[in-house]
Amino acid sequence: MRKALVAVVLGSLVLLVNPASASAHADLNSSVPINGAVISRAPDKVVLTFSEPVELQSAQLFNSAAKLISSNAKISGSSLTITPTAALSAGTNVAQWAVKSDDGHVVSGAIAFVIGKAVKQSTVTAIKTMPVVSTSLNGNHVGQLVLTMTSALTSGEIEWTNPALAGPITWRATGNGKKVTSNGVLPFPGNWTMSATLVGKGGSVLITTGTVNLV
Repeated sequence: MRKALVAVVLGSLVLLVNPASASAHADLNSSVPINGAVISRAPDKVVLTFSEPVELQSAQLFNSAAKLISSNAKISGSSLTITPTAALSAGTNVAQWAVKSDDGHVVSGAIAFVIGKAVKQSTVTAIKTMPVVSTSLNGNHVGQLVLTMTSALTSGEIEWTNPALAGPITWRATGNGKKVTSNGVLPFPGNWTMSATLVGKGGSVLITTGTVNLV
């Protein structure tokens, strides 16, 4: 009886430390255009590829003024294709989605990219975070930006949220033991909320948040 109880407890611990073994949801594996890219010509479609087959809940395109762009969307297995009914305009553009995983979990998110030339950034903008980590963007205009954080952690991701979007824009982050950098596109003016999840050697984790206003 005691051995059976120990087995049950150990099994429960496995589920706690590795929830993915019990339930997994779809992740975005890749996109065309690439998230954060600057491209010379407007794409005739946006293709998002997930880690597993998904069901479409919603998909939209937005321009730099956060205005909805007329488009059609369809799912084929793990790929979501969003096709605008007219050519996308130069400047920042966004593809937003919500899809259902096999486990019933609904995942939402967005990618952003620039068509044409990226706006030159000049004014370094400090971001106040909680807990406090020295953090800045290399500019204060919408478009392609670089985030720098003074931290010994070495990897992670940055999620950006905005009231105009239902899901976050995610940037990958890398570090060299002294600072962490991440880059991507923030497409709309106004307030953006940043949530950084950084991981270091030995499994140490830092989560910090902050806000910035772009013009």
